[in-house]
Amino acid sequence: MDQQLKNWIAEEKIPKVIVHSSLPMITAILALFAYDLLESSLLAFNGEDVLTALGFTLPITTAVTAIAIGLSIITNNKIVKVSCLHGHQLSNAISSSLLQATFFIALFSLLFCFFNEAIFSFLGSRTWASGHIGDPKIVLANSQMLYVESRYFTWIFLAIIWQVSAIFRALGNSKIASRLMLSWLLSKSVIAIALLMPESGLYISGLEGLAWTHGIVDVLFACISLFILHKKVHLTIPKLAEIKGGLLSNKINSITIVSQQLVAPISMAILTTIVAEINYSYVAAFAFIFRMESIFLLIPMVLTTTMPCIVGTNFWLGHVSRVRQAYLFAFGLVILLQLALAVALVINNNMLSYFICPEGAVAELLTIYLTWVPFGYIGAGLVIVYQSCLNAEGKPWQALSLGVIHRIILLLPCTFIGAVFLTDVSLFQALMLGHLAGGIYVVYVFYRRNKLAKVTSINRQMNNHLSHQQSSTLGEQS
Repeated sequence: MDQQLKNWIAEEKIPKVIVHSSLPMITAILALFAYDLLESSLLAFNGEDVLTALGFTLPITTAVTAIAIGLSIITNNKIVKVSCLHGHQLSNAISSSLLQATFFIALFSLLFCFFNEAIFSFLGSRTWASGHIGDPKIVLANSQMLYVESRYFTWIFLAIIWQVSAIFRALGNSKIASRLMLSWLLSKSVIAIALLMPESGLYISGLEGLAWTHGIVDVLFACISLFILHKKVHLTIPKLAEIKGGLLSNKINSITIVSQQLVAPISMAILTTIVAEINYSYVAAFAFIFRMESIFLLIPMVLTTTMPCIVGTNFWLGHVSRVRQAYLFAFGLVILLQLALAVALVINNNMLSYFICPEGAVAELLTIYLTWVPFGYIGAGLVIVYQSCLNAEGKPWQALSLGVIHRIILLLPCTFIGAVFLTDVSLFQALMLGHLAGGIYVVYVFYRRNKLAKVTSINRQMNNHLSHQQSSTLGEQS
C-alpha cells in the first residue's frame, strides 16, 4: 500500500472512505452470488431430484469455499499489517502467503476426500438415494460423488483466485480485485449456460456439466490472477526457512480464522439434516435458499471485503476513534439497507419465488422464506461485518465465538424448535428469530466494548494526572 493511499484511509472522512472503497466491490460480489443462483436455476431444468442432489452437496462445497476465503482473510490481515509496519517486506510477505495457502488447501483437499463418503452419509444423501440398481437416484448419487471429488481438485485454483483478490484489497486496490472477480464470474456464467442448458449443443446433464464448468474456469483464472499480481508487485521466491516459519508462526490464529469460516457450512449441514427429516422438497428449496441468502446479504458481504483494510489500517496506526466511527457507520448502513430489502421482498415474494424456480412445491416454500427470513438478515449482516473487523484487529478468538454463538447456539436450536412444531411458516419464522438474536448479541458486545474502552481511557487519564501531580510535588520539594 503506497503512502498516499495509507494517509487517505487514515485521514479522510470515514463514510467517504467506506463508500469509495466498497463501490467497486458491489458489482463483483453481486456477480458472485448471482452466479450461484444461475447455477441452481440451470440445474432446475433437470428436475427436483437433481436440485435435491445439489442441495446435499452445498454444505460440502460451501465449506470448501469457506476455507479458501478463511485463508484469504489471513492473507488480507497479514498484508495490511505488513504494509503499515514493515513496508519493505511486502513483496516477500505476499509470495510466502500464496505458497502457505496452497500448501494448506492441498492438505484440506486430501482430508475432505478421505471422509467424503462419511460426510454424505451424515447429510442424509445416502438414505435419499437408497434403492434398487438402476434407480435414477443411484445414478445421481454417483454423479454427486464425482462432482464433489472434482471440486476438491480445483479447490487449489479457487484458493489462488481468492488469495489474489484479498491481496489487492489489502493494498487498497479494490478496482483490480473487482475486475478480476467480474471477469472470472462472467466467464463461468458463459461456460455454465453452454454446458447446462438442455438446448445447448454442448449440453452435459446434471452435476457432471457443473464439474466441468468450475474446473475449466477456475484453473484458467488462477493463472491469469497470478500473472496480473506478479506484474503489479513483482513476486519473489521466498526462502524455505521463511515459508516454514510462516507456517509455524501464528498457527493458532490461522486455525481460528479458518474455523470461523467453517461455522456457517457446519450449520448448513445440520440444517440440511433437519429439513431432510421433514420432506426432501425442503432440501431442494434450501439449494436455492443458501444461494439467495448470499445475495440478500450483499451489502454486509461487500463490507467484509473493504472494512478489514479500513479498520485494520486505522487500528494498527492507533486511530481508535476512527475505528469506532467505521463500526457505527457500517452497522447503520447494514440495518437500514437490510430492512429496506426485507420489505421489498415481502411485497414481491410470490412473483420472485416462481420466477426463480418453476417447481411448484419448491416455489411455495420459497414464498414463505421470502416473507420472513430476510428480516432476520438484519442481524446476520451485523454479525458478518463485526466478525471481519475483529479479525482485522487481530482478535480472531472473539470473532470465532461470535460466529459460534450466532450460528450454533442461537440459530440451530431456534430452527430445530421450528421444525418440531412444524406449520407452514414456523421453520422460517424460527430462522428469522435466530438471525435477529445474533444481531442483538452484536449490539450488546459492541456497547459493552465501548463502555469498557471509555472506563479504561478515564482510568489512564487519571493515572497520568496523578503521576504528573506527584512529579510536580517532588520537583517542588527538591
